[in-house]
Order: sequence, then C-alpha cells, then structure tokens
Amino acid sequence: MLTQQGQFLYCSISASGASNLFFFFTPKYTQLLRSPAPATQDGEAIEKIDVDRNRTMKIVRRDFVFKGPGSVKMVPEEADDLWMAYNLIAVGDSVLAVTIRKVVREAASGGRDAERVKLKLEIQVEAVDYDKEGSVLRIRGKNILENEHVKIGAFHTVEIELHRPFVLRKAVWDSLTLELLRQASDPAASADLVVILMQEGLAHIFLVGKSVTTTRSRIEVSIPRKHGPAIAGYESALKKFFENVLQAFLKHVDFKVVRCAVIASSGFTKDQFHRHLLHEAERRQLRAIIENKSKIIL
Repeated sequence: MLTQQGQFLYCSISASGASNLFFFFTPKYTQLLRSPAPATQDGEAIEKIDVDRNRTMKIVRRDFVFKGPGSVKMVPEEADDLWMAYNLIAVGDSVLAVTIRKVVREAASGGRDAERVKLKLEIQVEAVDYDKEGSVLRIRGKNILENEHVKIGAFHTVEIELHRPFVLRKAVWDSLTLELLRQASDPAASADLVVILMQEGLAHIFLVGKSVTTTRSRIEVSIPRKHGPAIAGYESALKKFFENVLQAFLKHVDFKVVRCAVIASSGFTKDQFHRHLLHEAERRQLRAIIENKSKIIL
C-alpha cells in the first residue's frame, strides 16, 4: 500500500514480511514532479538525456582499529556527504583541516595590521552545525595542533565545504560509526528502497538508505503533443521513454538489497510505465523483475 501524507510516502510490504518503510521527500525532490515536460520541436522527440549519478563520499585513507582509535581522511563530493559527515562527527572527536584565520600583526609604525592566513588546524570538537542552504559544515572547538598563529587551546571554527578534504579522528571506531562510514562511501550498499518519480518525458530514480537519499539516474525524452500533426510520434516517443527508464531500473535496482520499489507520478504515467515494465519483463524473461514484481508498487 502507498499513501501520501504531506511530504511523506509510506510503504508497507506484508507479503514479504518486510518492515514498514518511510521516505521523506524534501522540497528538492517533490519539485521534480512539478518540473515542466521536455520541450519539443516540430512535434518530434528531439532530445534524450540519461544522467547517472554515482558520486559518493571519497575516502582517501583509512587508518583505524575496530573498537579502537584511528582516523579517516575523506572528501565530501556533494551535499549529502556533508550530512553524512555531520552524523559521523561527535563531540570529543578531532577534525584536521585547512582553514582561514584572521591574524593581527604588529606594523613597523607601531600600529596593527590584520590579514587572513590559510593554515592547518586540528580542532577538538565541542559543537557541529550543518548549514544545508550554504552546503557547509561548521565545527567549533579548541585547537590541539601547535601553530604559530593559533595557540593550543584557542577556540576556532573550521568550515568544511564540498571538495575540501579533512581528517576525522576518533578514540573509538565502533560498529555504528563504521556502518555510517560504509553508507557514506557506498550509499547503494544499504539502500533498501527505490523511488521512481516521473511524468511524461522525465524520470528520476532515487536510492533511499537509512541516512541518505541519492539520485542514481535522470532520464529525459522529449514527447510530442498528443493531438494535432504530432500525434503519430507520441506513442513511439513514449515507448522510447519507458524503455530508457526500464534500462536505468535494471542497472540500478538490486533486489538482493532492495525491499521495495515505488513508482510515483501525477496522472497515469506511473500506471502506464508499470504495465510496460511487467509486460517487457514477461516478454524478455527478465527474472529480476518477474521474481520481485510484488515489491514494485504504485
């Protein structure tokens, strides 16, 4: 069963015995359903875009002992990675990163000159703030790395932005933090819910894990109008669009991990694609879909 309440989708699979699944659509994702359909020219399908999004948190180096101390060097590649880092970093950890500090120097004239200096600091974490709008992580704490510009014990706020490496040190890397690290570096490994948001000519495939939702594919095909001289190309363009979505579905959905695949749209596009999916699965003997069709719901 699938219901929509505000921005929540609720999925319950009783046949397989799986537990209830909840998915929260942020404004970024719900807006996709309201996106304008791809433009057409002279009533023909003129463009197809299939974009696969496989970027994940880049783990540069791991140097730790399970249930013991150690560090991980990582680079956030997209906004979701900052959210994962926010969940990984705890009070008492330390974060090593390059930062900017305002430094005041004594001038020859006896006055003081202020300048901004780039330096490397290691902060003992006392507070972490995630700025979603600015895509930045702010980590406040005391400096524990000797530096000519910042005394040990001085307070400083380090800002972690996209594509800027940092090192996270922990006294204990337990099973929970290791699981979060695994999800950050490979979201698909634990994504047990797939959501396909679509309208005629435009579809997005999302993998939903315990802590993060990733966009796996964006499929766009220009669809001619359903009336007038362009009607002849409508059915073929729609079939081409459904075929592209089907191929992306086969590529990104692993039913060994996925427990539920939700197809959602305004109007009847979801129903049409669902029929196309099951028909083609039977015609081509696509076992992955045939054996798991009860997990694919509208």
